[in-house]
Amino acid sequence: MVLRVSSDFRVYSFSKRHKPVLRVRPGSVVVFETRDAFDRQLSLEVGKPLDVEKVDRSRCNPATGPVWVEGAKPGQTLEVEVLDIRVDDKGFIGRRVFRIVDGEVDLGFMKIPVRPMIGVIGVAPAEGEIRSRVPGDHGGNLDEPGVTVGSRVFLPVWAEGALLGMGDVHATQGDGEVSGQGLEVSAEVEVRLKLHPGRVVDKVLVDAGSELIILASSETIETAVKEAVEAAQTLLTKALGVDRETALMLLSLTSNLGISQIVNPRETAKFTIPKSILGIRLEELLKTP
Repeated sequence: MVLRVSSDFRVYSFSKRHKPVLRVRPGSVVVFETRDAFDRQLSLEVGKPLDVEKVDRSRCNPATGPVWVEGAKPGQTLEVEVLDIRVDDKGFIGRRVFRIVDGEVDLGFMKIPVRPMIGVIGVAPAEGEIRSRVPGDHGGNLDEPGVTVGSRVFLPVWAEGALLGMGDVHATQGDGEVSGQGLEVSAEVEVRLKLHPGRVVDKVLVDAGSELIILASSETIETAVKEAVEAAQTLLTKALGVDRETALMLLSLTSNLGISQIVNPRETAKFTIPKSILGIRLEELLKTP
C-alpha cells in the first residue's frame, strides 16, 4: 500500500513541535506531493517573466509533512530510499519559465536532460526550530544533486518519530547551484522509509550506488569542508579499524571533495567515498546503537 501526503500539509521549518500529518511504520512507501520553492505563489507561463518581487520570502522552500516514523528515536538513523521523482511540465529559474517535455528542459536555444533531485529533505532537530531553507546535520536545504532517483538518504534521528519533511525539488541542478537556484518545480516524490538502530556519524549520508556521499553544512564553506573530511575519517576508522592518520591517507588517495551548494544561509560541502574501500556494507555500521 502506497501512502500519500498532500502538499496542502507543509511546513517552513523543521521542529519537533510540528504536529505530524501522517504516521507510518518502517518499510512504508510514501508519496510526498511537493510545491516549488516559491510555494506556488506565482503563476508559471512560458515566455512571461516572473514578478519575483511579489514573493513572500517567509513562504519559500516549503517542506511537505512532517511524517512520523513509528519507533524512531534519537541516536538512530532514518533511511529514505528515493524510488521516483515525477516533475511538473514547467519550471523556473530566476525570472524565466521553461517547459519540460519528454525528459528534457526546453531552454529555447537548446534542450538539456532532466535530472530530478530533492533540494530540501530533513527531520526535526533535537531542540528549537530550523527554517526549511537552512541546511544542517538534520538535513534541510542541502541542494545536493546526488539526492535523486535510486539514491538512499541516511538522516540522523534527533527527535522521537523523526518528523520527516521534503520539498524544493529541482528538475535539474549542477554542483554548487551557483545562480542560487536549480530549475524549480512542483513534483511528486515516492520514497521507502527504513529505520536503523545505530548511527555512524552525525551527518547526512547519501548512498549513490558505487559511492557514499557525506554532507556537512556550516556558515562558511571552509568549515563545512573540514567537518565533511573529519566525518569521513570517523567513518573509515569504524569501517576498517584503522587510525585517523591512515584513514586520512586513504581518503586523500581515493576520494573526492566537492560543493553541493554555496548559496544558502549555510553552505554545504560533500566528501565522496568509493564504497569499494569500505570493506563493509553501510547497514552493518548502522546496527550498533
